[in-house]
Amino acid sequence: MTPRRGANRGRYKGMKSGPQRLGPGLAASKNAEAMNLVVRERFREALRVLNDAIYSAPDYPHSYANRALVFERLGMLPQAEADRNRARQLAEAGGYDEGEVFATSGLLSRPAPPRRISRREARPQKSRPRVRGIPEVIIVAVALAGMAATGFGLFMAANAISGADINLNVFDFETFQASEPEATAVETAAAPTAEPTPPPATPPPEALAGNPFSFSNLESAWKGKGITATPSNLNTGFSGFKATPFDVKLTRGADSASLSVIIYPGRDAPKEDWNLSAGSRPSPQAGRALPAHETIWWNTNVIIVVRSSGAVGNEAREAFFALGG
Repeated sequence: MTPRRGANRGRYKGMKSGPQRLGPGLAASKNAEAMNLVVRERFREALRVLNDAIYSAPDYPHSYANRALVFERLGMLPQAEADRNRARQLAEAGGYDEGEVFATSGLLSRPAPPRRISRREARPQKSRPRVRGIPEVIIVAVALAGMAATGFGLFMAANAISGADINLNVFDFETFQASEPEATAVETAAAPTAEPTPPPATPPPEALAGNPFSFSNLESAWKGKGITATPSNLNTGFSGFKATPFDVKLTRGADSASLSVIIYPGRDAPKEDWNLSAGSRPSPQAGRALPAHETIWWNTNVIIVVRSSGAVGNEAREAFFALGG
């Protein structure tokens, strides 16, 4: 299929390459940064760092193992399980040790190299039994007796002052919890029941990956226009397609646009779902259904169904067509 002369001239103008892939060493640095954020319970920031690591080094299994931990902390259990399975597959394919891949604490610091042992240190040493002297035993016994007497004295003093029953299990964690005042009947009736807000759904990694373009390439192109791209849940308005569509919201200031993005694994894969010809708007093959939309964009292995657009949508389209495959 030969494209018409000049039909996609604007598409290749200003062509930019996507972000360069990281080696395992730099990917490990990204993972260490994310795990430091997890220790400080900054899970959303850790998720963004791990997403960057996966976009840049998709074959590094540690990134998926650590993102599974972050998904689990956020309550996103299906995504966590998917990342664990992906980490195991990549570890087996790349010859990594699975135990080392899932040893999250190992990313925060590299182990020191083994110290060389001298011949003198290698010789077997005679162990000398350590005998506890009688004075030391007496000191420990006196200290324990003093602690017991002090605890009993405090108990008796508190019992004499308050006259209330006291739980003798002073090491029970529940006795040290700050008790909340009991609500009156009026307060109980008026207080609404608060339900936890579930975290936003995130597309699975396989929906964001593709060749030659992945979602990270689209995100970088739109970022160059000052546009923020936020992926969200999988779109259920599509049916019959071999790839997985997901929604993306574009924002810049008060302006916004809503898209549904389908990323295919190769250049020819979209032809299985779409009628494609240069200079013409893509249309779905028989047996495929789309939600309501304004128009459809196509560039190499990516199809974008535009559901609503504005000024930001026009600039996003120009950046999308400027990607070169």
